[in-house]
Amino acid sequence: MNKKYVLLSPCLVFALTGCVSTKAYKMAQDETAACLKDKQALSQQVDALNKEKADLAQASAEKDTEISKLKGTYDELVGNLKNEIASGQIQVTQLKDKLTLNMVEKILFNSGQADVKESGKKVLDSIAAALKKIADKDIRVEGYTDNVPLSPKLRDRFPTNWELSTARASNVVRYLEEKAGLDPSHLIAAGFGQYHPISTNDTDEGRAQNRRIDIVLVPHEVSGSAAHAHAAAAVEKSSATAPSDSPAMVPAP
Repeated sequence: MNKKYVLLSPCLVFALTGCVSTKAYKMAQDETAACLKDKQALSQQVDALNKEKADLAQASAEKDTEISKLKGTYDELVGNLKNEIASGQIQVTQLKDKLTLNMVEKILFNSGQADVKESGKKVLDSIAAALKKIADKDIRVEGYTDNVPLSPKLRDRFPTNWELSTARASNVVRYLEEKAGLDPSHLIAAGFGQYHPISTNDTDEGRAQNRRIDIVLVPHEVSGSAAHAHAAAAVEKSSATAPSDSPAMVPAP
């Protein structure tokens, strides 16, 4: 059997091996560039994770400071109101960054009335002394009632328990501003009527617990941002209907 041999010239062999070397070099360059790109992406991810870790640590430290400040307010409230707390008329609770002061109706109001009585004003003075030091919280005064309808005599002034609970909360807020000197921009009055009971309405004792005023410290940015958003929406609406030559209105921060 005859075999045929093909002889390649040295120049052709060099040309072929040169093409292979160039292709391999190009592949190596591409792989190196891809590795560098991956390394850069990983480095960016590490930087982002480190920043997130630092932000979380800062937020945790700020939260610890906030809780510590509230603990000081809690201690002062307990000290100022120890007699009322001992008699069961007031409860002060702190759960992490939320502080709540619960008062039964009779400590502030006469039955069916919304005006703060004289003995109740002294209690509010003691509360305000501790709350004056709170600058980064809103003070929300919440009014609650039992589910017993008001008497016909009271309905001329308070048609339902909604009006009674709201009037009581508003009067407490007014006293804290006008007499105790608290910043009105941090005060909120809210009436919940009979719809958030903490006890049964089937007994005298349960109804007495449901007739109450709660003072709750809440983050200032919640109500502040809501007000700002509402103002911004109102400005946007007015701008849309205003003449083209009217000056633009910018909401206050």
